[in-house]
Amino acid sequence: MKTLKIIVIGAAVLMLAANAYASVFATTVVSSSASLDGGSYYNDPNDLLGAPASYCAGWPSGNDHISIVEPSWGDGYITTLNEGDYAIVAFDHQVTNDPDNPYGLDFIVYGNAFFTGGGSSVSDTTDHTSYTLSGGAFTENVLISVSQDGETWYTYENGPYGDNLFPTNPWVWDPDLYAETGNGWTDIENDYTLPVDPTLTSSDFAGLSSYEAMLLYAGSAGGTGFDLDDIYDLYGVELDWIQYIKVEGVSGLSGGEIDAFADVAPVPMPAAVWLLGSGLLGLVGIRRRTNHA
Repeated sequence: MKTLKIIVIGAAVLMLAANAYASVFATTVVSSSASLDGGSYYNDPNDLLGAPASYCAGWPSGNDHISIVEPSWGDGYITTLNEGDYAIVAFDHQVTNDPDNPYGLDFIVYGNAFFTGGGSSVSDTTDHTSYTLSGGAFTENVLISVSQDGETWYTYENGPYGDNLFPTNPWVWDPDLYAETGNGWTDIENDYTLPVDPTLTSSDFAGLSSYEAMLLYAGSAGGTGFDLDDIYDLYGVELDWIQYIKVEGVSGLSGGEIDAFADVAPVPMPAAVWLLGSGLLGLVGIRRRTNHA
């Protein structure tokens, strides 16, 4: 009953918050380079809008659940930013620099990075309690800039970068369900507005099963978190809010992929609350969410 009450209360809070604006995700493509014309896979800037993809297309066994070891790919899911490519997206509201946000992070950029591991290719029937991570991650850097008006830009010149830590993990995987059915994916989504603890590094995941790695996410759906306070450190400019994000290919590097953008919420979404109430987060040493002073 306690878990149910927590879920109901959390859902009620979020429904009230949802009335303040329409979407926690980017809603509009403001402009993009001519190279992103939608004429082929991965070059349509409209794929940057809305929620991150939750299934990948066609490989290895059809529409598999995206996870930290099986990334987003396929037509209509991600956009590649090569050198010279750029796109500008906008939210339908101001993304605020909120000290109450988890870890002080204010927005999340989702790419298609993934953790590397031992064993054969992953699929929906993979046993994530036995799939061991090597500690490495396949990442590609995409440059991120922010703006209040879409004209004056502030760039995270030295990172964080898009398409980096942490790989997207949209769904809750349940080992008990796997033991019963051979497929452990539930229909419960993780929290797209909750960042992963930014003090974690790829080495923290070395030797863990992919399931234990998912638990380290503590209910987050992954992605790279960004703090607007870092703009003050870089430029001496205090940004209380932004509404535009620019993504650009990095000079000299092969293109990275971007999937979506999310506004960090100080209140967890129902799936994260469910995880906390169910006790699943207590199975490994989870780092507790803390607020940035």
